[in-house]
Amino acid sequence: MNKFTFTYLIFVYALFAIFTLNGEISMLTQVIGSIVLISLFGIPHGAIDNIIYLSSNKITRVRFYLIYIVTIIIYCFFWWLTPIVSLIFFLFLSSYHFGESQLVDYSFVNKKRIIYLFWGFTLLSTLIFYNNNELLYLSNQFIDTKKFSQVFNIQIFKYIFYSSNLIIFSLLVYENYKLSISNQQLMNELFLLILIHITFYLFPIIISFTLYFIFLHSIKVLKQEFDYLKSLQSDLNLLKFIKLLYPHTFLSIVFLVIFLLLMNFGYINISVFLFSIIGISVITLPHAIIMTNFYNEN
Repeated sequence: MNKFTFTYLIFVYALFAIFTLNGEISMLTQVIGSIVLISLFGIPHGAIDNIIYLSSNKITRVRFYLIYIVTIIIYCFFWWLTPIVSLIFFLFLSSYHFGESQLVDYSFVNKKRIIYLFWGFTLLSTLIFYNNNELLYLSNQFIDTKKFSQVFNIQIFKYIFYSSNLIIFSLLVYENYKLSISNQQLMNELFLLILIHITFYLFPIIISFTLYFIFLHSIKVLKQEFDYLKSLQSDLNLLKFIKLLYPHTFLSIVFLVIFLLLMNFGYINISVFLFSIIGISVITLPHAIIMTNFYNEN
């Protein structure tokens, strides 16, 4: 068990104890806790995309920001044009990105991209399968997200859930058989998947996803980014790293607050649920592209 899984396990135990004592955690508390953790770790893990990319690619800073922003705008346009297709694309994109960050250190016999994708399919289908009623309820709460219920159809995700879990288990066992991952590594990955199943089954979707996103994804990526930059700047320490994260993290939070205020006063006619999905997805796209480039070069 690595330190990321151990930290994840500690927080799962702590939250389970709270649920056992109180019976539930209010939606407001869930949302506030999620926002705090995402602000502290989730947003920062993508806040140095510029530094990561520019450190190994010959491109001007202006051109980088231009391409980054244009990518976001184009994806926003597709959300306006075809929301269902954009949502499905986001699920595929997230699946690959999560699988890549989790398994990038392994030298698989099979094509890595296939394994990355199925690991991510397993993750998201498990989250949606166990919390399907809650997700459908959220979708049907707002006029602009009712159409998403056809994407989150339980029959579709039931098939994806069982098939992806079976496929990723078979792929990991095969890689162990081919000696590309050790017995210990296989046990670690299977233990983590079992732990994710338990977490997603026990907790509401906001808590489930936040726990995974923060403790198994964002913090791990931050560690990868720190190690990489440390190899380029030997005097880099935690304080200097935080200073690198701060500018874009602060700007992201400011823009988020502005958008929420505009929505609250009726200047932007969109539900909080749809805004959350679109906001996360359009930021994920350029970030995922940059991280794939980062992993391929390191």
